[in-house]
Amino acid sequence: MKGRALERSRGRHGLELPDNLAHETLDVGGLTRDYWVAPLPLAAEPTPPLLVVLHGAGAQGPGTAALTKLHLRGPAAGFVTVFPDGKGRVWNDRRDAGALRQRENVDDVAFLQALVRRFSSDGRARGDGVYLAGISNGALMSEHVGRRGLLAVAGLGLVAGPGTVTSRAETPRPAQPATVVIFAGTADPLVPYGGGPIGPLGRMVLRRSRGASNRGLAVAAEIAAADWAAANGSVGAPMIDVLTVPAGDLPVTRIAWETGPGPTVVLYRIEGGGHTWPGGAQYLPARLIGPVAKRLDATGLLLDRFWRRETAPRDDAA
Repeated sequence: MKGRALERSRGRHGLELPDNLAHETLDVGGLTRDYWVAPLPLAAEPTPPLLVVLHGAGAQGPGTAALTKLHLRGPAAGFVTVFPDGKGRVWNDRRDAGALRQRENVDDVAFLQALVRRFSSDGRARGDGVYLAGISNGALMSEHVGRRGLLAVAGLGLVAGPGTVTSRAETPRPAQPATVVIFAGTADPLVPYGGGPIGPLGRMVLRRSRGASNRGLAVAAEIAAADWAAANGSVGAPMIDVLTVPAGDLPVTRIAWETGPGPTVVLYRIEGGGHTWPGGAQYLPARLIGPVAKRLDATGLLLDRFWRRETAPRDDAA
């Protein structure tokens, strides 16, 4: 079943929508929830892992599949890949934001938990060690779910959304270890790299409301990464490398916590980068969201890290 979101060949930002997604629904809390599945081309033994990809605010699953190419590259890497839709095109990531408080009757955590149970119960994917990836609001939601231990998360891929102040205040140290890959631009106008008010008018709103941003507050990318490194038992300072990039592309600094008994944490700091998926399309003009790092393959890098975790021994996963 193609569903209403695939009736047009192009998405809201001109992205070519994929035609290999299966549309399914799930009833949760009296609401019908939609999601889109890119299954493995052939049955796999043992049961494959599950990768859940969460869209940003204003988007939907198929458009995020088109942006990330995870509908093709996820299954090719051995992951059953699912793209859920948030009600009203948004996720309640638990930040202190008025628009999200109005959705408190929509239980997005229960939806994701039910989604994982469905794939586990019908044998399509494993229910333990789920991998979550997302952009913007979807990344903030993924980090919240992983940090609070609301799903058994093995890996997180966080793009343009390293975490919220509200979720971190509730759980200062993540409740479980996980492989974490973060991509964050230092010139992101919506979710600031160094933390602070979310949204293009965030700082103005913060001043006028005497400290209470209507869109909530983001955690600094390096603080979020260090939180996960501590939860993973990483020891010592991170390794810092300046990557070689093609002429004309944005400089990238790789900050990695790779020592210790637990999974690794890697932060890709994109110098001058915006609110984008690295290696994906410039889905809105750079004057609105900042520029994309064209040759930094966020999809490939997070899949590589997830697969390393998947194939490593369970008590010493990297």
